[in-house]
Formats: sequence, C-alpha cells, structure tokens
Amino acid sequence: MLRAVAAVGGVMSVLRRVVAVGALVGLLAGGGIAGVAQAAPGGGAAPAAGAPGGAAAPGYVEDGTDDPVVAAPPVSRPDSRHCTVTLAKDFDSNAADGSQQFYSGTLAPPAGCRGPWAKVVLDQTVTVSGRQYDRSGDLTIGGAEVWFGTTEEPSGAVPTTYHVATDVTRFAALLRQPQPFRGGIGNYVSDVYTGNYRQTVTLTYYVADRRHPAATTPDAVYGFGSQQAKPVGETVHFGLSRLPRNITRAAVEVTLKGNGCDEQWFSAVPDDVAARYPDAGMCGHGPYREAAVALDDTAAGAVTTFPHIYSGGIVPTLWRPVPAIGTFALYPETLDVTPFVGRLVDGARHDLAVTVPGANDNWDVVATVLLYTDHHAARTSGALTTHQVAASAHPTTTENPLSDNGTRVDVRASRHDVTAGYVDTSAGRVRTTVRSTLSYRSVDDVTAAGMAQSIRQTVTGRQTSTSTVDGRRVAASQHDFSYPLGVDYSAAAYTDDQNFSLTGTVEMARVVRTAVAGRHGWRTTARGREWLRSTGILTRTDGVTTASDGSSRSTYDGLDDAGRPYHHRIVTDHGRIRSDVTQP
Repeated sequence: MLRAVAAVGGVMSVLRRVVAVGALVGLLAGGGIAGVAQAAPGGGAAPAAGAPGGAAAPGYVEDGTDDPVVAAPPVSRPDSRHCTVTLAKDFDSNAADGSQQFYSGTLAPPAGCRGPWAKVVLDQTVTVSGRQYDRSGDLTIGGAEVWFGTTEEPSGAVPTTYHVATDVTRFAALLRQPQPFRGGIGNYVSDVYTGNYRQTVTLTYYVADRRHPAATTPDAVYGFGSQQAKPVGETVHFGLSRLPRNITRAAVEVTLKGNGCDEQWFSAVPDDVAARYPDAGMCGHGPYREAAVALDDTAAGAVTTFPHIYSGGIVPTLWRPVPAIGTFALYPETLDVTPFVGRLVDGARHDLAVTVPGANDNWDVVATVLLYTDHHAARTSGALTTHQVAASAHPTTTENPLSDNGTRVDVRASRHDVTAGYVDTSAGRVRTTVRSTLSYRSVDDVTAAGMAQSIRQTVTGRQTSTSTVDGRRVAASQHDFSYPLGVDYSAAAYTDDQNFSLTGTVEMARVVRTAVAGRHGWRTTARGREWLRSTGILTRTDGVTTASDGSSRSTYDGLDDAGRPYHHRIVTDHGRIRSDVTQP
C-alpha cells in the first residue's frame, strides 16, 4: 500500500527545536526557510503557516534552477516492437480541495504486445512548483511494489520537471495477467506549502525478437507492499502461501527507508553521546542498521541499505540540481535463499520475517519474493544442510574524547554467513551454497556541543552463490558492493530559527559489480561506480536569507544495463548545471 506520508524529511541529528542538525526537511522548500514544525495529517511534519520567505541570496538562482539530472546511465531500450500503457496522465498528487489522491486501475498486457518481452520499462515524469517538502511514493502492481522512491523539492514558481525510468522486467510473471495497480505520491499541501506533484506514468512492453531475446525472469513473484518496523516491534512478518511445489531457486528482495530519527541513520550516535549534548537533540541507538531476514524463525541472512539522502536532507542546497544517489528510486538489496527451497515446496504456509535491530524510529520495509521453477517437473524436494547465520551483526563501539569536549565514535560490525542446501530437480540433485560477507565501519567526530559532525562510513559486502550437480559446478554468481559515505555538517552558528548558518559537504558513492561463472571463468555482467560530491550553505540573519548556495561534481564510470561502457560527468554551481558530458 502507498504510505500517505506528509514529508519524507527526517533529520541528521534531530534538533526538535526547529532547525535540525542534518536534514532540515523542506527547509529550502521552494527557496524559503521553514518555520516551526507542527503535526500534519497523514503523519510526518508540516511547517507552520507563514514560514517560508526572505530575500534571495547573492549567487543562488531562486527561480531558474535547472531540472534534476543524474550521472547514472539511463535504462536502455530494445529496438523492437513495443506498446505503451498509460497508468496516469497529468495526475495531481492532491485534489482541488487539497486532499491526497492516488491513481489506480487494472493493468493488462497490451493486445499488440502480449509477450514474451525483452524488457518492460516504467517511466514517470513529475512536475512541481511552489514550495514543498520532499515526499515519498510508490507503485504496486498485483500487490508487489515495482517502484518505491522520493521526490525533488521544488525551487519556486518556475516548474521543476524530472523523469524516472525503472527496469521492471523481473516482474514479468505478474504482468502477464490482469492485475490491480495503485500508485502516486503522498503529499500534504497548505496555504504555504503549495507544491502539487503532477505525474504521468507509463509502462512500455518491448516484445522479444531474434535480435532481442526474451529476458530470463522469475517464474513467480510474490509482493507484499510495505510494512513498518518500529523501535517497539522491530520485526515485520509477511505470509507466504500457495507457493509453487516445483521451486528450484528463490531470492528475497528488500527495500528499506528509515524515517524520522532514522532517516539519516548513518548520523545517529550512541545513546550516551546523545545524552552528553542534550541541546543538540541528537538521534541515538548508534549508526549501524541492517535488515535480518528469517524464514519460519530460521535466520536466512541479512541485507544492509544504501545511505539514501532525500532532496531536503542535510542542507537542502546540496541537492540543486543534482540529487543524492538513488533519491528518486530507492535501491533494493537481494538475498539468495535457495538453500531454503526444500522447506518452501511443502505446500504449507510460511513466515517471512524482516527485523531491523536497533531501530530508533519507524522503517518502511518492502519485501518481494522471486521464485524460479522446474519447467520439466511438477514437484521438487530438498533440505537445508548448512546453516551458519548470525542473528545479528552485534556492532562494537569505541568512544574517545576530542578537544573542546568533542567525542570520536568508532563503530564496527561484520557478517560472515553461510547457508547450503539441495533441491532434487529434473536435472538431478542441485546443491547450492550461499556465502555472504559484510564489513561496516563508521568514524564520527562529534564537536561543537553536538552541533557539528564529521562522518566517514564504509560499507562493503559480497554474496556468492554456487550450485553443483554431482560435484560439477553448473551455476555461480557473485555480487560485490561498496557504499562509501563522507558527511561534514555544522549548525554551530545556530541561534534560533531566524538566525543560523548551516554548512555541509557530502561525498557518496555506489560501487557495484555482478559476475557469473562460465566455462572460461568469471564474466562481469554489471559494473558501475556512481560518485557524487556536493557542498551547500544556508544562512538566515534576522529572518532574511543571506546565503543560499551549492555546487556539486558527479560521475558515473562503468557499464550500462546492456553491458556497454558508459561514462558521464556533471558539474554544477550556484544551483545550475555548468557541464554535462556523456561518453558512451
């Protein structure tokens, strides 16, 4: 289900006094400054009326900011016959009376493109103007979330338009039959926060042909929409029933989004450190977060999450016009649970549980189960034979004093999980071993009585799956990821909501590589490094905006989704694109 969220924005170190260290939700919100946060319908927070305003600062483009652009390669499109179905056309997130509204209907494969398909692509074009917070939204088809993301904050009267393309080919099993759909952006409007997100949403089916073969996709997809893991109730449950009796492989895809104090979970500090600086209102429970997955109370492994930052996060001027990596479509993480297939084919109901240990606020948890079946047998069977999975990573924390009553917080965690099992199939007994490793470290220098943080976080991991028949390797895959993050933030000059200066620099990257084993060794099927460095400042003096500026550098080096080399470099300054160069 779509979460009717009033605002995405949480805070880096939540200053409940209005200005938050970290993510001043919607503070810029169309070029102005937000006032005191008050409760809003639908959850989240909405600013008090009359808050935004103030004169434009020198050097900042108040009403001509370029539309958002990202360095990541666009979704490739096969040159084959295709059909486009429109799910929403110029659909406003809010009705004329200001109430939230969502598009819905029944989706069926188009008569001219019934499949099989080489690719299916979801396209969304969104336009917004005025003042508004960053919001979240989703699209479910047949109960499965095929898109879950957040929005760009507008930059004033001139409309901001951006496009999001998502490859949804892996959901083809759902798309072959008529399915109900529901989607949109949860948005809250008022006399001050006027931005209404107008959406056009389409699905394009590219028919397979001789030059573009049908994609290899799961035979069955089970989606559950979103549930919320909470500090009291860290575990959410998804019921699995009526599963195929001939499963050969299985994976669980998990997308996570922290809210409130856990929106920027990477900036959270241990509870004793938060208590040491009470005026800063810092978020506690430390910075490590993971999602532990269990099947029928047996730990199956865990996934981390990319450190998403939304368009009002840290300092809003950081993200004009290049958003943080993954802002518009949050990245899922996938856990191979093939060793558990022998349990899943018994015809019984099963429990899929996802736990966020140490959650300090609500987490949206989206889970999707992807299944492959035996096309030559009606039944398979098997068993779990090896199980070495930690229930939790159990992070360790070291605290050391810095000058001027500062504190260095060093948090480390790791995982080394192994599961193995076999499945008796029409091709024989297939034995699969899944090895997952994770290494995490965060070093956070907390200074200025908690009003400034310098964070260096590294998260790396690998998942390797190997399948054999009679001792002979028949399939193997390996996925590596690295999510380095650096954040330097200061609100040390904060006096009150009319007199403050916020400065921030964020450097982040998403580095991934996927390879499969063949007769002649490993072959890379996906590889990319997306990197972004942004700086921003936002200052208000006696209620007047006296500084509001930002610049960024962003690059992508690697392969596009068709395996072709792709290089993209973007340079921005004063909220405008200065250089945008693509080298395919």
